[in-house]
Amino acid sequence: MKKTIVTACSAVALVLGLSNVAEARDGFYLTARGGMTWNNLNTKDDSITAAKISDLDSVGMYSGAIGYKYKYFRAELEYISRDDAEEDIVSSGVHTSSMTVSSKSYMLNMYVDLMPNYWISPYFGGGIGYTELEMVNDNVAAATSDEKWEESKFSWQIGAGLTLRINRCLNIDAGYRYHTLGKIEGAEVNAHEWYGGIRFTF
Repeated sequence: MKKTIVTACSAVALVLGLSNVAEARDGFYLTARGGMTWNNLNTKDDSITAAKISDLDSVGMYSGAIGYKYKYFRAELEYISRDDAEEDIVSSGVHTSSMTVSSKSYMLNMYVDLMPNYWISPYFGGGIGYTELEMVNDNVAAATSDEKWEESKFSWQIGAGLTLRINRCLNIDAGYRYHTLGKIEGAEVNAHEWYGGIRFTF
């Protein structure tokens, strides 16, 4: 009996999730996102980061965007800010310095909503833009000054996720994206990001 009830409830939930509701509104929208970023440095032999670090600590990611939705498609301008990612550098068992990477991105994104008029809709998309990168090598030795590099680099991202429709205008998004942030001091900076967000169409 319990198994029958569970099966029935699962079937109802699936039908509701895939059922068509009132057509989603087209027009301008605002969205706010937040999540976690895992930065990775792909280094070369001549890089200051070579043989020192490859993965940085996970940090918070926050973004805001303004866009336009039409049927199955969305286009938006997004600003992304990430907390500073830090990692201690240890050589021969001695803490020699700390590396800090900061990044802010400005992106033009495009999305395809596969089932925009349903309660649950998968989507995929990508974007291009540029990222302001800053890397600081904070030396432990007091007699040695810190090393600092700043770059503005072309960047791109791809990703996918799910949208939960609350009503015609309000949506909750959740997804993953892979973001290349550019190269600084011989190291290619990449980011794996998981996020959630709220989107409201006017």
